[in-house]
Amino acid sequence: MSIFLTVALLHLFAVASPGPDFVLVSRQSFRYGRMVAIWTSAGIALGILFHVALSLTGLSLLLQNQPDLFWYLKLAAALYIGYLGLASLISNSPIKFQNNSTDKEGRYLKSISTGFLTNALNPKAFIFFITVFTLVINEDTGIVIKSLLGIYMSMATFIWFPVYEYSFNQ
Repeated sequence: MSIFLTVALLHLFAVASPGPDFVLVSRQSFRYGRMVAIWTSAGIALGILFHVALSLTGLSLLLQNQPDLFWYLKLAAALYIGYLGLASLISNSPIKFQNNSTDKEGRYLKSISTGFLTNALNPKAFIFFITVFTLVINEDTGIVIKSLLGIYMSMATFIWFPVYEYSFNQ
C-alpha cells in the first residue's frame, strides 16, 4: 500500500473517532449554527498544520524526548479542554448576534481560535502525528511529500467536520 493510502486511512480513523474536536464541532453546530461550525473546522485544520510543522521541524521529537515538557503540554491541554467543558455547562443560551457584520466576524475569529487551540493542545493529535511522521513515513520520504501529506490531512479534516455537521443537522 502506498504511503498516501496508509496515511489517508490512518487519518480517517483518527478524525472520525470521537474526541475533543468532534465534541467541539458538534457543540458549536448545535449552539451557534452551521457557519460557526465550519469556521471552527477551519481552526481545527490549522491545528493539523501546526502538528505537521512540529513534526517536520523535529520539535515533536524534542517534546517526545523531554517528558517534563510533554507533561506541561498535556497539563495545558487538560486545563483548556476542562475550561471548554465548564464554559459549555455554565452557558445555557447561545450568544445573540446583532445585525452588524462585526459581531459575526468576531464570532468566526473566536471559532477559528477555539478550533485551533482545541486541536493544537490535543495530546491524541500530538501522538498521532509523532506516530505517522516517525513510524509510517520513512526517513527517505522528502520534505515536499511530507508537507503535501500534511496539507492533505488538514484539508480532509476541514472537509470532514462540516460534512459530519451537515449530516446531523438535516
